[in-house]
Amino acid sequence: MEKPEGYFDDVLNDDNLAQVQRARKYTSTTSSENPASGSMARVQRPRISKFVEIDVDGESNTNQQPIPTTLYHARTDSRSRSSSFDSEIDGETSDSMTQVFSLHPRLYLLSLLAFIVLPLLYDTRWLGIPGTSVVGARAGVVRSSDPTTEIWPGKLRHKRADTNTDVCNRWAGQSAIVNGTVYLYGGHATQEPGQKNDTWTNDFLTIDLTKTWDISAPVVSGLPQPSGPPAVANGYLWNSYDSLYLYGGIVSDHPEAVPDPYSLWEYQIKAGKWVEHSNPKTSKGNNSDGGNQPVQQAGEGAGISVTELGRGYFFAGHYDHYTTPGWSVQVPRFYLKSLLEFTFPGYTNDGVEDLAGGKAAGSDGVWRNVTSGGIQDTAKFQYRADGALVYVPGYGEQGILLSIGGGIDDGNSFVSLFRKPVGLHG
Repeated sequence: MEKPEGYFDDVLNDDNLAQVQRARKYTSTTSSENPASGSMARVQRPRISKFVEIDVDGESNTNQQPIPTTLYHARTDSRSRSSSFDSEIDGETSDSMTQVFSLHPRLYLLSLLAFIVLPLLYDTRWLGIPGTSVVGARAGVVRSSDPTTEIWPGKLRHKRADTNTDVCNRWAGQSAIVNGTVYLYGGHATQEPGQKNDTWTNDFLTIDLTKTWDISAPVVSGLPQPSGPPAVANGYLWNSYDSLYLYGGIVSDHPEAVPDPYSLWEYQIKAGKWVEHSNPKTSKGNNSDGGNQPVQQAGEGAGISVTELGRGYFFAGHYDHYTTPGWSVQVPRFYLKSLLEFTFPGYTNDGVEDLAGGKAAGSDGVWRNVTSGGIQDTAKFQYRADGALVYVPGYGEQGILLSIGGGIDDGNSFVSLFRKPVGLHG
């Protein structure tokens, strides 16, 4: 018997012709019939340029209903068909023949294109070409190709230059030691011998104490000069284990500068940035004022950090027109005898009502102005400035502070207090 055109010899022969006829009869039935019913054997269809099916006599099945939609799976072809076989045999299959790629390779191709194209849209530097995003800004600082500037959200500003370390002298600055590094901020500096004006700075430097250097030539490194913290001297630099806190100080008198309303400036060591905590106010607590009072900037007091308690203290000092905005030069300097306490963010302090019950201070910290502790509000406790504070642990529950040295204002002159230490209990 003549073999149908287009079939391979190993697929159809005289021996299995009856099986092919039965298989053809089965495939022309509706898709709802059970393939397991009847005695039949599935026949392998030939794989040519596309899948077609013809009658065993070599002619198209023109009397059959259109073949139900069937999804043919092949390695390079996976698509739906619902046309009659006669139209396919007549060559009306140009549209389907154009579908060269199957569904899965198309998905792989789209994934590959997305992997290559999307990074190029977000940053042309992905291929080594300088440029920035063309579809929008990313979060955080976007640095321009100019190393002297930085683009911040909303504004462009010049990058701060590193502090100059080549100076003649430095004095009256604020300092702290954290993890083997000395941090120096502000104070006075001269660029040439005999310099009298323009000595106030906001210089910011470090000295690495873990390395060896000659005392006549310490290895000083300059950090970027901050654009926010003021140029002050005779204040204090409190420190926790991961931050510095600049309190107080006096501004320049040659030439004269006007102090700004006080803000606490925090330097976050790990992040390497300054954060402003503006408009600080006191909280009510043991031996304190009534709370909710603006924290004022004082100068030339005695400061100390008690890191294990998470607190900083500034004792006495003075107010004048170099520390306080709006203070007239005609008003004499006012000396203090109060003890200003700052609880670092994240620490507790049972001496402050806002932190009762073991509550920790928030991101701005908590202030308490101690004004009536023991003999502090008596006549024999004198107003003072300068001097030093020393923390002595082991006395009482939280240790004590000792005020040593400095001087007092007796109404006529400033008298030394080097032989009159004062103990301040926690």
